[in-house]
Amino acid sequence: MPLHQAKFASISVFCGLIYYKMTQVTLEQIVAAIPNLDPAELKALEMSVGVAIRMHEANRFSDDAPILSEASEEGPGLHDHALTFLSAIDSVELSLADQALLASLILSDGYEQQQFSSRDINDIIEENRRPRIAHVTSTITALLNRDYLDKQGKGLSLTKEGRAKARGLIGMLQRRVDEAA
Repeated sequence: MPLHQAKFASISVFCGLIYYKMTQVTLEQIVAAIPNLDPAELKALEMSVGVAIRMHEANRFSDDAPILSEASEEGPGLHDHALTFLSAIDSVELSLADQALLASLILSDGYEQQQFSSRDINDIIEENRRPRIAHVTSTITALLNRDYLDKQGKGLSLTKEGRAKARGLIGMLQRRVDEAA
C-alpha cells in the first residue's frame, strides 16, 4: 500500500474511533470487526491506538506514581483491598499498626516501591483521610519487631510475613463487613 493510502487509512480509522466514542458503539462491535480488516487497515488501527495512548499519557510525568488500577480479568489486587479499607474511615476501625501495615502494602504493591520511609507511610495514611500517626516510629518499631517490616539503612520494606499478615487482616476486615451487611 502506498504511503499516502496508509496515512489516509490511519486517519480514517482514527476518525472511526472518535466516531465510536461519540456514537457509543460498543467495544465488542469494534473487536468483532477486526478480523474483517485487511493488513493495511490493521496497521493503521495499530498506529491510531498508539497515537491515542500517547495522547492520554502526554500529561503524565516520568516520575508520577503508577496509576493504581486492577486488571479486569484478575479482579482487585491485595493493595486495592488495603486501599479500600484504609480509606473507609467511617465504617472500618483500624489500629495504628493496622493502618501502617496497610499503608506499607499499598506502597510496596500499589506503588511498586521496594523501599519507603515512615514519612511515606504517614503520607498514605493522611491521603486516605485518616490522621497522621503522631509517634510513627513506635508503630514502625512494633512492625519491625514482629518481622512485618524490614529496615535496610534508612529504608523500610514489607516482608513476606508482613504481606501474609496484611492478607489475613484484609480477610478479617472483609468478613466483618460481610457480616454487618
